[in-house]
Amino acid sequence: MARKPAPARKTPASRPLLEWAVAGLGLVVTVGVLIVLAAAALAPASPPALSARAASVAPVAAGFRVEVEVRNSGRQTAAAVEVEGVLTPPAGAPETATATLDYVPGGGVEALNLLFRQDPRQGRLELTVRGWSEP
Repeated sequence: MARKPAPARKTPASRPLLEWAVAGLGLVVTVGVLIVLAAAALAPASPPALSARAASVAPVAAGFRVEVEVRNSGRQTAAAVEVEGVLTPPAGAPETATATLDYVPGGGVEALNLLFRQDPRQGRLELTVRGWSEP
């Protein structure tokens, strides 16, 4: 009875070029992810730096809705972020609206809505971040 020859084992020199290329790409991606994670972990923490801007204005049944974007350019998360909007119309008394965001992550952007009786596009709208707490 004849014995079957054992299959030849691949040596590093006999591996296809595509196999080496994919292995090299996997190594580069893995090392890159580790570098990014290490840099994020070792970077100094900076306190929240919050700013607010009006993103859009739309009419609603109760008046006008202003969508406000709150940006945190710091690295730490801010919780219970209080935002105040003061609308000064061309004629009449100023109108104030406030809202609170649960949190704004470090380096993130969150949105909230403020309601006004008068059109904010016709007056001057000032948006202010009044305060926040540490989570």
